[in-house]
Amino acid sequence: MSKDNLLSRLRRETRPLHDELEKSVDIDGRLSSLARYTDHLTRLWRLHAAAERALCSIDFSPLGFSYPSPYRSSLLKEDLTCLGSQAEHLNRLDLPEAPNLATCAEGLGCMYVVEGSAKGARSILPAIKASLDLDAKHGASFFYGFGKETGRLWRACAAGITAIDADSDEGDALVQTARGTFAMFRESLVHETAAPVCGSTAHSDLPSRKPLDGNTISELI
Repeated sequence: MSKDNLLSRLRRETRPLHDELEKSVDIDGRLSSLARYTDHLTRLWRLHAAAERALCSIDFSPLGFSYPSPYRSSLLKEDLTCLGSQAEHLNRLDLPEAPNLATCAEGLGCMYVVEGSAKGARSILPAIKASLDLDAKHGASFFYGFGKETGRLWRACAAGITAIDADSDEGDALVQTARGTFAMFRESLVHETAAPVCGSTAHSDLPSRKPLDGNTISELI
C-alpha cells in the first residue's frame, strides 16, 4: 500500500462509524423546533470547543498551517447568543473528552473528522431557513462557515494525511484518533441527555416541510 493511499484507508476504515452516526441522529427532528435546534447547537459547541482545545496544542507549522482557536466554536457561540443562550452559561458546561493528541499525525486524524463534518454545510441552510426562519446572519452562521478558509484547512488536512505512509505507525495512530473523534461525536450528539439550554423558546407552530435526506448528517455535524 503506497503512502498516497492513507486517505483512502482512513475513509474506508471510518465509513462504518460515519454511517452509524447518520442512522442515529434524527436530523429532521433537530430542525423541528427552535428548542431542539438550540440543543443541537449546544451539543456542537461543546464538541468543537473540546476539539479546538486539543487541536490548538499541535504544531502544524511543518505542514504549512496552524489550527485557529477559537474557530467554529466562535460561530456556534454567536448563533446560540442570537437564540437567547448566555455566554456565561456555555462556559460553565462540561466539555466532552477529546482524543489525546500527542503528535501531528494524531492531530490530523482528529482534524479529518472535524473539518470533514463541515464540508458542504451551506447546503443545509435552506432547510434551516424553511423550518426556523434562521440564516447565516441570524442563528445559523455555523453552517455558513468561513468561506474559503474552510476549504483551505480541509485541503491542508488532506495533503498532510496523504503525506504519511498508510502502513506506518503514524498512519495507524492517525486512523485510531479519527475513530476516537467519531466516538466523541457519537457520544455527545446521540447518547448524552439533552444539553441544558438557557434562554431559548420553542416554536410550536413551525411550518411543515419535506424531511431531509439522511445523507445531510455530515452537514449537520
